[in-house]
Amino acid sequence: MNRIPDQAFGRLMRKKRETCGFSQMEFSRRLDWSQAKVSRMEQGKRSINLPEMLAFFRVSRCSVSEMLGELESLFGAKSRAADGMPPEGAQLTPGFSAVYGSEENLLAQLERYGVRFLGGAHRPALWDLPVEEVVLAALRFAHDPRIFESLPALVLRNADRVDWTKLTSGAYSLRLQNRLGMVVAASLAMKDSAKGVAEKVWTTLRDVHDTLAEVRLDHEEVIGPRPRTEAALAFLRQRTPEWLRVWHGLSSTDMESFRRHLP
Repeated sequence: MNRIPDQAFGRLMRKKRETCGFSQMEFSRRLDWSQAKVSRMEQGKRSINLPEMLAFFRVSRCSVSEMLGELESLFGAKSRAADGMPPEGAQLTPGFSAVYGSEENLLAQLERYGVRFLGGAHRPALWDLPVEEVVLAALRFAHDPRIFESLPALVLRNADRVDWTKLTSGAYSLRLQNRLGMVVAASLAMKDSAKGVAEKVWTTLRDVHDTLAEVRLDHEEVIGPRPRTEAALAFLRQRTPEWLRVWHGLSSTDMESFRRHLP
């Protein structure tokens, strides 16, 4: 559980309930929840999912933009630093905090950009994030192979609107530059498969790749479950493609896994 987003949302929930003049009992009745559930949410001891969040908006009569603005202010500089968030100077939109802190919210944003996973339920996005912020938030969850494999194609499909300065500086601030380097390297490796991509895009990707290489972190990172034995880890190293090993990444993924996300 990511306690900082839960605690921030809990404080917001209590504030909104009191502004509406509801006791916990009345608020829980209107939401058709137990009072214990409301109490745990307000204390930051229970996460809120998307249907519950929509019910909260309805009962408290607050808009999505209003909630995001207040949630961002509740986080504050101290909370951002504790959670490894980029500094305010990165000029991220208010909704980024909620997406960076919740895989469910991230999946909804990926769906906005055409990324759907087999068997996955439809997830409506409550706000719009620019593509570079979606990629930046996704890097946090990129240890999940399905998310990692979707990102290179997402970058290529939206290359003309990615703010690379924001994306690279954000990844550096969050110490996710290796993961972004893996995504960019996979994008470059798909040059023969991605049709209709302008040459200037490949030039930009190569420049970003070289820039990230200068601040590469020296630690191994496994995409997917980490092998439990040294022998299994050594076997995975042997199966990892060279372009991924450059970024100290370990995974048996192949390029076909990335190509299936191309149009």
